[in-house]
Amino acid sequence: MYIKASGGLIRRARNLVRKVLGPSKPTTSELPPPSTSITLSTTIGEKSYNYRPDKFFRNTSNNISPYAIYVFLVLWAGLFVILVRQQYYLPNTPQIIDCNAAPWDDWPPDVCGIGGGTCEHDLTGINGNSFRCLGGCANSKLGNSRYIGSEKIDGKPVIIGGGDEEKTYRADSWLCPSAIHSNKISPTLGGCINFHALPYPNGWSNYQSIESNGLNSTSFQPNYSGAYRISSFKTLNGCLDLHYIVTGFNSFCLILTTLFLKPKTNLLFIILLIMGYFQLILFSDPPNIQPNWEIIIGRLPTILISGYWFYKISFKRTLNGFKELPFEITIWQGIGFWLGIESSTIFNKLPITRLGYDSLNSSGIISLICIIIVAIIVIILQAFEMRKYGLLRYYLIRYIPLIPIIIILAFIPNYTLRLHHYLFAIIAIPVLSLPNRISLFGQAFALGLFLDGVGRWDWDSLIQLTESLVGDANEGSFVPSFWSNLTTSTTLFWDPITSINSIYNVTGYSILIDDLQRSADYTNSSIDLNTFNLTSGIDHYLRIAYIANGTSLDFSDPVIWFANRSWSELWSTTKEVTGNLTNL
Repeated sequence: MYIKASGGLIRRARNLVRKVLGPSKPTTSELPPPSTSITLSTTIGEKSYNYRPDKFFRNTSNNISPYAIYVFLVLWAGLFVILVRQQYYLPNTPQIIDCNAAPWDDWPPDVCGIGGGTCEHDLTGINGNSFRCLGGCANSKLGNSRYIGSEKIDGKPVIIGGGDEEKTYRADSWLCPSAIHSNKISPTLGGCINFHALPYPNGWSNYQSIESNGLNSTSFQPNYSGAYRISSFKTLNGCLDLHYIVTGFNSFCLILTTLFLKPKTNLLFIILLIMGYFQLILFSDPPNIQPNWEIIIGRLPTILISGYWFYKISFKRTLNGFKELPFEITIWQGIGFWLGIESSTIFNKLPITRLGYDSLNSSGIISLICIIIVAIIVIILQAFEMRKYGLLRYYLIRYIPLIPIIIILAFIPNYTLRLHHYLFAIIAIPVLSLPNRISLFGQAFALGLFLDGVGRWDWDSLIQLTESLVGDANEGSFVPSFWSNLTTSTTLFWDPITSINSIYNVTGYSILIDDLQRSADYTNSSIDLNTFNLTSGIDHYLRIAYIANGTSLDFSDPVIWFANRSWSELWSTTKEVTGNLTNL
């Protein structure tokens, strides 16, 4: 009896699963196109009028020669080449620099040596030079936190000073964001600037904070031996970033192509793929020097092979379903495509860009929840359509094995799972292959996302060595612990080398005072700040790190020596002595 009841229960469960999944085989090899197209309606007096844009543009395109599209594509490509020349190859234009370029490197904290002497030539050697900044540098951000004195900055560009009348910036301030902050260039279109270094080692002191052009700089009071000022360039010719101009131009040409020239589905896809790739790599994510054509052309064959697969499994079916609806293709595919191509530019302004670096704030959590809800709705709607045509089981069988594979990869020791842009796109495109508007929009967005990922970061692996992802973050190594019970008004004590040098080959300390290295391979476990002739009446900041095998490890958080010669609470300003040095 029990066996029979169990068998009946299993049978009912199996039947329920079959009903939910729908037919086991596709009901048709050619899915039907959309049953309706967009209709515009209006009422004048007592009469109602309906207007179908697709019918108008379809009739218009029938009166245009089929060879016109090839002439138009040649003109389009020629004008694009002219815009590339204007962006990069005009004579006598200053060198393009990256958004986070600074006269002095700011990582590791002691990279510039004693008093910044190692970086002196980096500052004075470019004195009087001119540089070009591309647009968007106002949105450049630190990926990991930094200390400026005792202030931790994170998720914004490094701009220190600029609040005085002469607009003076500390030497490790990012040059292009500082130029925006000082109103010398446009946040959107960029521009050219002249660089003026202040004499080393006199530098500057009392770097004042001020908000300007949407950017808030950081203040720093003690003297810093490297500083600079910025002046405007003499002309705008060859200085402005054409990113948004080229985006508008390519968007307009794509609209003309899809509305009036009626390209075949394979030709339209090739236009999207090729134009999108060069738009991305030359303008949406431009190099910080003239384009490296060896790299650009070298990536192209793999882009084309991937595109062929995308077309066969997804775009061909959807575009054929909409081939008589040019207006719908223009609207849904166009919006999706440009959102994908410009995804990094657009989503950089959302509060979810910190995901992966640290926890999200409340607005970031809300944004992420909204995105997840939209994604779930799209998945449910698409799954319902697939079930209708007997495709749901087909895709589930192929996608379910990805789950254990991803789980296994996520737990490989010393590696981190990285789901890059292009991987999300490759996963999404096959299921966005129905002749409906969700697929038309979604596959174009996924193609843009794919090009954005590969164009910006190449074919990064699904798993990457964890230590290679550290970048400019702390590695989690040991840092000295300060001894508050021995500390006096002028002298600071910490853990002696003998406590760990026999195990980790520690040979000394690197001492930072006021963000500049004051001693390397320091071996004492205490320091008297009176020996450094520091400016009286202001706060000073001290950080230390162990040196092992000639390399500085993680620095402590700053300890503040206040103007009244008291210390900040040592237990709350230093890290715990935890971590490892196994990679040394």
